[in-house]
Amino acid sequence: MATGESVRDMSSKFAKLERFQGQDFRRWKKKMHFLLTTLKVVYVLSTPMPEEAENETLDPQRRRLKWENDDYICRGHILNRMSDALFDVHANVASARDLWDALEAKYMAEDSF
Repeated sequence: MATGESVRDMSSKFAKLERFQGQDFRRWKKKMHFLLTTLKVVYVLSTPMPEEAENETLDPQRRRLKWENDDYICRGHILNRMSDALFDVHANVASARDLWDALEAKYMAEDSF
């Protein structure tokens, strides 16, 4: 299968992931985690941004830029799979990890009932 075809196939499957409306967070979280793993950006939810160092060589700078880009992509995919009302509430969260932690704090407790 050509690369373009696989990206199209992936995109159509991801479009089928239901938007999070505030219920069934555990199920949505698992599906979202799978999506982010497939996109190879899930690591930003558990790995801090690489530190800036004095006299930095090009390689650490590239790693930091890659992490920042992957965080942006991860955050965007999480937000994009939320209802418009929840998107509006969470759109200004600074990082994917902060967004993920906020969603877990609020909705994991609500799912327990």
